[in-house]
Amino acid sequence: MSQFLRQLGALKVKEVPKFLQDKVTVANVTSHTQKFIAEYKTKYIDAGSPMPIYHVMCGVFVTAYITVWPTEYRHMMAAKHGHH
Repeated sequence: MSQFLRQLGALKVKEVPKFLQDKVTVANVTSHTQKFIAEYKTKYIDAGSPMPIYHVMCGVFVTAYITVWPTEYRHMMAAKHGHH
């Protein structure tokens, strides 16, 4: 992943679409996802670590925060401008 980001960071803006088209394919995404899942299982699940629970909790928190943020922002702006 870091190699991908380094290569992406070295590109000019007009080169990015071609780079992504070449690198982000169904086969690449599938193989990297399977590799990630296998490594994650070995590192955390097989070792009996509590980290997967924390990862799920953080993921739920971030998802909830992102989905509620627009409503909270509108509420905050209305309160700031006295429309509340």
